Amino acid sequence: MAEQSIERFIRSCMKECVDDNVSALAENSAEAGKRAVKLLKQKSKVRTGAYKKGWKADVTTDETGTECTVHNRVYQLTHLLENGHVIKNQTGDVYGDVPGDGVIGEVADQVAREFADMGGDGR
Repeated sequence: MAEQSIERFIRSCMKECVDDNVSALAENSAEAGKRAVKLLKQKSKVRTGAYKKGWKADVTTDETGTECTVHNRVYQLTHLLENGHVIKNQTGDVYGDVPGDGVIGEVADQVAREFADMGGDGR
């Protein structure tokens, strides 16, 4: 009988520890997402301002883990600005190409390094 109570106690302690780590991970993921949004807003190109203001981070937690997704409301431009594109008119004549700026990749690498440096758990 005493063995079962010890086993229950150990299980409850382990579950409490895991729950604490999951909540810390969710908080730190949210902070990393906020940091990425802030950097993207600072470094994004400005023409009308809608692209620069459109960055947003969403944190989701489920049984498989915690995930932070950073995206832009003006999603059509993200690929073109990141990777570059060809300049064409309506008849298909090509006038040149615009190189990509690589801002999203730089910010992703920087935020990933910062998240790894803090251990993912904020300590």
